[in-house]
Amino acid sequence: MRFRTRFGYVAGALVASTVLLFATASTASAGSDGGSVVDPTHGAAAWFKHDGDVFWSQDTKADGHSAVTRVYVSSVGIAHNLWNPDGNGAARYKSYGTAIPEGTTVYYQACIGEHGTKEIISCTPGWAKGVA
Repeated sequence: MRFRTRFGYVAGALVASTVLLFATASTASAGSDGGSVVDPTHGAAAWFKHDGDVFWSQDTKADGHSAVTRVYVSSVGIAHNLWNPDGNGAARYKSYGTAIPEGTTVYYQACIGEHGTKEIISCTPGWAKGVA
């Protein structure tokens, strides 16, 4: 009978340790990449990678317009336009590093605009999102 009692304590401790380990691993990897947002009509793409909190802007059409990724993170006061005037096929990125706390929801859109005047012409409808 003693063996079963000790085994019961050992099994209980093992289960508790496993649950704690799983909960810690889940919390540590709270971030999630956002999906790609593509506007094929106007020639812009945007996406977000949670590792480093990096937003990307890519020009996908040789039309004389610049690609723009609109970034919005209300909880930390970020409302930024990431301009990419480098031409068709080119991609630019901006890393926010530690400026966005882990677990924060981030929003972004793919747009086109005139780089010289900073005028945004058109954006994808709605906002895509990811988690820092």
